[in-house]
Amino acid sequence: MKGEESVQLQSIEKRVSSGHSPSCAEILLSTIQEMNREENLLKALDLFTQRSLVLFDCDVAAIYLLEQGKYKPFSVSFRDDKDRETLMLREFPQDFREIGTEVVETDEEWVLALSHFGKTLGAYVLKGRRSQCRDEGSAVFVKQVISIISSFIFERILKIDSLSREQALTLLLRGTEILVRADSEEQLLSEAGEMAMEILFLPGGFFLLEGAGGTWEIRSPFGRLKQEMEWDWRTWVRQYISKEECCLRSAKVHFFDIENNPFKWERVWIHPLQTHSGVVGELWLMNAGKYLNDQEQEILTAFIRVVGVALETIRQREELARLANTDRLTGILNRQGFEQRVREEIASTLRRDSRFLFLVLDLDRFKQLNDTLGHPMGDRALKEIAQNLRCAVREQDIVARTGGDEFTVVLTDIALNEESLTVIERMRKSMHLEEYNLGVSIGVAEFPTEGRTYDELYRLADQRLYRGKNSGKGNIIAD
Repeated sequence: MKGEESVQLQSIEKRVSSGHSPSCAEILLSTIQEMNREENLLKALDLFTQRSLVLFDCDVAAIYLLEQGKYKPFSVSFRDDKDRETLMLREFPQDFREIGTEVVETDEEWVLALSHFGKTLGAYVLKGRRSQCRDEGSAVFVKQVISIISSFIFERILKIDSLSREQALTLLLRGTEILVRADSEEQLLSEAGEMAMEILFLPGGFFLLEGAGGTWEIRSPFGRLKQEMEWDWRTWVRQYISKEECCLRSAKVHFFDIENNPFKWERVWIHPLQTHSGVVGELWLMNAGKYLNDQEQEILTAFIRVVGVALETIRQREELARLANTDRLTGILNRQGFEQRVREEIASTLRRDSRFLFLVLDLDRFKQLNDTLGHPMGDRALKEIAQNLRCAVREQDIVARTGGDEFTVVLTDIALNEESLTVIERMRKSMHLEEYNLGVSIGVAEFPTEGRTYDELYRLADQRLYRGKNSGKGNIIAD
């Protein structure tokens, strides 16, 4: 690196010494040396514009950089700070698109294009020049300076882009490892949102996912949108969805401008979230006017693809777990799913310092139904009984089919007493067993007074059930 810098400086010395006075050449050489030692591009160009005030005896020197089709002030230096307001540069000095590689000169300013290998980088502006700096030698010298500073900016931008890409790809790789380990949709979306902000330096956003019935649901807001605020952004999003829903299924990246928000955000990027089944949602990213360059778009696309794969993996895993815990005939929990839910309810009930009732139900005369009317009729009866049982209890209660003609129920937050026995009797009547000439015997155990584990509760309720069946069937035995 030091060898390259030495060659570069020797080249500069030859060019500038032939074009202007030795003092100016020395100032420029020392400036370039200092700029090469400065890692921060803004600080390096601030040094250059400050020295430009001396080199060209002007009141204002500025570097504009071209960003997304707009020339924006990057480094501006003033001879005297009191002139800052009166001599402040216009946002778009001259028509930069017509500058090309020529010097545009007026009585007040020089505007020079910054370009390298045909790539436009920005413009160099000198304003309020003294008369002694308007000679032909100055014009030659300033063109040489432009060539040097254009090369410097080009190389630094390449370096910054390379570092930014490397950092973003490192984040993407780390993010991929984190996302594929997510246990739930909420964890995945929350972590993905935080990573999107970190990769693209954005203030916030959210996911919009397709929910039940084809509706679109706002999920996992992140960044500034997690904070409580007066701006009702959720209503604003829903209004947009109602007008532009066709865009939500287009699988194309799109954006639109926004107004009247407290953060002065100018634009929303919307990126489709896809799985093998198609578009399942979108990632909305808020920003303050920034555009995505090709590199950022490439990284964002790769990132969203990872999120889509991780989301599909979680959904497939959840579906497999659901199938593993669901009785295929009736659609309610099977023994494995019931046991898992009961263990969770035991922990939850202990935290609430509450109780629940554990019921084992066995159908009476079910074998006779199968033998006389056939298994299809028996299956039909089981499906209807399961649905009737599910409808007869509360949403927070647990219902399962744990054997051929055996059902189990957990009634949460209820103690064993006369009132709860009335609830159980009402539940039995809601099963409508008479349609199939069936009955049911029920054994009951209370948690935690009569058992503190799944096995203890099941064993006690099952013993009471068979004691009831042996004494005449159709009984509810709770002691």
